[in-house]
Amino acid sequence: MSYAIYTTQGFILGSSPSGEASKIYSIYTEDFGLIRAKAQGVRLIRSKLRYNLDDYGFCAVSLVRGKEVWRVTAVERLSSAPKGVDDLGRARVLNLVRRLVQGEERNDALFAALLMLEAMIPTKETDVLARVLSALGYLDLALLAGASERETISVINKALKETQL
Repeated sequence: MSYAIYTTQGFILGSSPSGEASKIYSIYTEDFGLIRAKAQGVRLIRSKLRYNLDDYGFCAVSLVRGKEVWRVTAVERLSSAPKGVDDLGRARVLNLVRRLVQGEERNDALFAALLMLEAMIPTKETDVLARVLSALGYLDLALLAGASERETISVINKALKETQL
């Protein structure tokens, strides 16, 4: 029986150990939204996948849909170092996405907002957060037109409070 292999771009939102040598990854993909995928044997020294599956990384990942979970078959790192937002800001944004997004559902606006993390032009963390919250329906970007940095942070904090996290 053959399985279809899907290749898509995605951000690795985090991982957790599974068994002795495997890991379960939370990946926000362009085509499927948030998925949880298992990488078999990735914690072994001889694993070819381990060097490209970094938390908070941006990669092209090949997946196979199994009976219960997605499985990672191949991965290629698309960026070696974050360019748009610093490491801590990147981690905060991706952790927020992991907490707010539930289930597999494609959201083009959210993925476009996350791509700002990979922009060649330095981007403010508040700009990315505002677009992420807007894509998820917690914030209206029209409220931020012409707002100062302080007002933008205030509006973002109010939207985060409304998420009830």
